[in-house]
Amino acid sequence: MAQKMFGEVAFEMGFVTTDQLYKALTVQARAEVEKKTYRSLGQILIDLGFMSEKQVLEVLKVLHPAGSKRIGRPQKKKT
Repeated sequence: MAQKMFGEVAFEMGFVTTDQLYKALTVQARAEVEKKTYRSLGQILIDLGFMSEKQVLEVLKVLHPAGSKRIGRPQKKKT
């Protein structure tokens, strides 16, 4: 079974509409053609105001369940 893509999971979770996803993918494709710095789809969706950082992390946890403890900002060590 093929692994789902970020946008597919974000849509299935109700975080984005097809129109929002299309706009973000267009931004990503245009940047690639113009040889601009790569930005992940999640970052573009955040920048466009379509998703929150928390929602992006939730999608990443679905896509990478084994590594979900490593996703996100580094945790402070408890002393």
